[in-house]
Amino acid sequence: MKVRWITKKQIWIIAIILLVVALLIDLNTRLSTLQFLTDQKMTLESDVSNLKATLEIVSEKVDYANSDTAVEEWARQQGMMMKEGDHVLIPLPVSETAIEPTATPTIQPTQVENWQVWQKLIFDQ
Repeated sequence: MKVRWITKKQIWIIAIILLVVALLIDLNTRLSTLQFLTDQKMTLESDVSNLKATLEIVSEKVDYANSDTAVEEWARQQGMMMKEGDHVLIPLPVSETAIEPTATPTIQPTQVENWQVWQKLIFDQ
């Protein structure tokens, strides 16, 4: 049986193959991380755009609430206040016609003797 020795050329080829495999593994890891971060970026961008729209709506509501128009509207509608020269009309409730309830007849229970109850139970008459 012959003993084969590994040559320097074979050692260099094995080292290069191992280096290429290690680089491919690292590249795969980096690509998966890039995909994950890209997905996260897209999600965050949509969240940011939604929050900007919400901020715009809320700031419009705050601006309106701080305006004189909103204060006057609240004072007239909810605060029950009036301006000088206004004539306040208070509507009176309309009287409803009273509906007379119809009398429902009550049924008087009949008194049954105990022996009649037992007779009914036993003989089923």
